Amino acid sequence: MSPEQLKMLQRLSQLFEEGRAGPSQIRELSSLLTAINQKQDRSDFIANPPLSHARSSNDT
Repeated sequence: MSPEQLKMLQRLSQLFEEGRAGPSQIRELSSLLTAINQKQDRSDFIANPPLSHARSSNDT
């Protein structure tokens, strides 16, 4: 998570805690979490690439 994303998350969290969040903040939070999750998924893929089997898929 970038520093900017963290600041945005903290700001949105405060609005939700105060009960002042509306539909636009819900959409903003959804977009932010999507961006964070996509970045994490890419990082996980780079750190842990999928394993291939010893047998190829075209063995008969």
